[in-house]
Amino acid sequence: MIWNLAPLAAIILAGFADPQDRTPKTQPAAIPDQISYAGNGNGWSGGHTEWWIDRSGRGAYRTTIRVEAGGKFDAGPQGFERIRAILQPLEDMRELPCDGAVTDQGIGALNWRRGRYETSLRFDFGCNFRQPDAARARLGQASDLVQQWALAK
Repeated sequence: MIWNLAPLAAIILAGFADPQDRTPKTQPAAIPDQISYAGNGNGWSGGHTEWWIDRSGRGAYRTTIRVEAGGKFDAGPQGFERIRAILQPLEDMRELPCDGAVTDQGIGALNWRRGRYETSLRFDFGCNFRQPDAARARLGQASDLVQQWALAK
């Protein structure tokens, strides 16, 4: 009779295991194969800016806003990691909440590609964002760095 209760006791005691063992482990986000941005200037000045960088650190930058400029660069894997570190807080965001917008301002999209899959975060620069400064500042910081690499001669 006692042997019949042994499996039941084992199941009950397994439920008392260390709670940390049952805590789901969060998987780190997969490293993107490529990070890119494409955006348009406002309705008055127009223009377009786009850039991309892949895991190896190779990439390109091009703008027609204010002046036409562009170039290719190789910042190495550490350059890719710098851009990723700047933008990583935005990777899981899918939208920036907006409280009304000026409709003639620029728009853009920041993209993370992993294999065949791509996720994007859309920017509407006429938007009265509720959390604008951090996202816009991070995009600006990454774009400035890519521009420096591409235009360095």
